[in-house]
Amino acid sequence: MALEVTTKQAKHIINTLKNGVVPRDGLELLRIGREAEVNEMLRCMDYISEGNSMVKFVAGEYGSGKSFLMSSIKHMATADNFIVAKLQIDNGFRFNSLDVLYYSLMHNLYSMDSGSEITSFEFIFHKWLHTLQEMENKEDAAAEILKVINSLNIYNKSFARAFLSYIRAQISGDRELASAAASWLTGEKNIPSALKIKFETIGSIDKTNSMDFLKAFIKLISILGYKGLVILVDEMELVMSERSDIRRVSYENLRYIIDICGTSEIPHCMFVFAGTSELFENPEKGIKTYEALAQRLGNAIDKQNQSLTDIRQPIIRLHKFTREQLQSLTNRVVELYNAAYNLKPSITNDSITSWTLLCCKKFGSRLEQLTPREYIIKLVEILDIMEQHPENTIFSAELASVQKGDQEFFINNSLKANK
Repeated sequence: MALEVTTKQAKHIINTLKNGVVPRDGLELLRIGREAEVNEMLRCMDYISEGNSMVKFVAGEYGSGKSFLMSSIKHMATADNFIVAKLQIDNGFRFNSLDVLYYSLMHNLYSMDSGSEITSFEFIFHKWLHTLQEMENKEDAAAEILKVINSLNIYNKSFARAFLSYIRAQISGDRELASAAASWLTGEKNIPSALKIKFETIGSIDKTNSMDFLKAFIKLISILGYKGLVILVDEMELVMSERSDIRRVSYENLRYIIDICGTSEIPHCMFVFAGTSELFENPEKGIKTYEALAQRLGNAIDKQNQSLTDIRQPIIRLHKFTREQLQSLTNRVVELYNAAYNLKPSITNDSITSWTLLCCKKFGSRLEQLTPREYIIKLVEILDIMEQHPENTIFSAELASVQKGDQEFFINNSLKANK
């Protein structure tokens, strides 16, 4: 069956893979070797769409596919009518402040309508507000607004008042007031007092009300027909580089989020955190230093044995690819490369996999610790050499890979056995 991808799309995917970056589009074409993880995330999304909430962690070394899985979740969730917030721990975003978490996620939202581009609070509600304005019976519109405001009052009355002011300002065409109300609702703190008086609020979002604001926002998008909110936070291992007091508060926030999601206090919401294995195993700075959090994450029966993996436990551990999975990955990348550059290798895909493994080994990689990123970068490099130098015979011979104990040998007709 032919691969359904344009030359332009294929070139984009190949170029990003060569640079060790997750492609912007076409992720579904590369979901090889992570089928179990993808299916688990789909199960989780079904679960939260029913009004539940949950927390998942993704653990793996650099290059193991954490960012790819997180991007895949984002694409699958938006395609299934969820709103997604995608964040990354860095100098501008720490995890020790829940109000900063709320502000950051509200400014990094994605929806099906916005595609791969960040959307805004106002964009999400644009269609609904337009529908209200178009209603012939204004009493029906007023009743709809009242129903929404009453639902929000349960979570936070200030949020409800500000959203009501936002609706009125949009309908009346008062762009300044609408923008100020939207900014306040999304966590902005520097709103002029004169404007805040107009939408009957004082103060701003803080650590005491941030989760109430989040609940109200999720209730809003649920009323509009979205299935819920999926919050993705990558690079969580950077929490370990913080001062001990900041690190401690970050772990307390994690524990708090696990608790409120475990009891479904934030309906229609899922948090997914990704970090290296060190985050979970480091006894001095990792999660193990906060016993209450470590206990909630549990301990896998056998972390190394893929055959005993419980994919439904809180931590999804990304194991290294098997030889069969690497071969499937090779087959797909060769297909994409052919679509991009019309390359038809003179050797089998099995041999291309063997050549890639041999080159990884020759350049210092330990095959037993080889990550998908390392493998793909070297694979694309080999295909580039084949395409750019058709006269070169270095990769023209069939190469077999033979496993003997814990040693892997590579054999062809023109080379002696290579350890």
